[in-house]
Amino acid sequence: MSIVTEAVAQMEKVTQGTGCQDCNVRIERQPDAPSCQYERGVNLRFGFGGTASDVVSRYPLETVTRIPFMFGMPLETPEKRTAACGILGVVARFLCLCRKAQACGPEDHEECFKNFCSVYEGEKVYVNGDLPDLIRLLGKQAVSSPEDADLIVVGGDGLFSADALAISDEYRGNKRMVFIGPSTVGVATFLDEDHWCPFAR
Repeated sequence: MSIVTEAVAQMEKVTQGTGCQDCNVRIERQPDAPSCQYERGVNLRFGFGGTASDVVSRYPLETVTRIPFMFGMPLETPEKRTAACGILGVVARFLCLCRKAQACGPEDHEECFKNFCSVYEGEKVYVNGDLPDLIRLLGKQAVSSPEDADLIVVGGDGLFSADALAISDEYRGNKRMVFIGPSTVGVATFLDEDHWCPFAR
């Protein structure tokens, strides 16, 4: 069971009998919406029950679906994992399990990274996922192997891409791990993992 399917299984337990499973989730591309400075891809808006969450993915899709499509499924493609992560995020927000699931604006980008550096100062960081700007900003603090890291930072692509997801699964519980950005908030919330996105909306 991957991190994503484990989070879905936990969400299934939490939402059992709530009626959430009977409602539609709308997934739309929102290329002009603010997106996390670290992530790369197309911004997707997930709408559910009057709430919204965003996911940035290199595997964009647009559809209307329902929550149960994920239950008991292997979620074997990046597109399905993208959809699952977005649904996890918007349902967590709808249930008030997390307050914020959309990216901050550009005015907060510099402060976000400064805060990250102050919290994780001196840590050797492995960045898991397509987050090239975070690697660049970290400079010598970034390492090229998870084995060498004190901390593994997981972005959305660290859950969508099969290779990156395998790293997240392998090192979860063996290395300190923090999930970053709105794309990962649902997985982090339902699995009670550390999440970094201080200026999210």
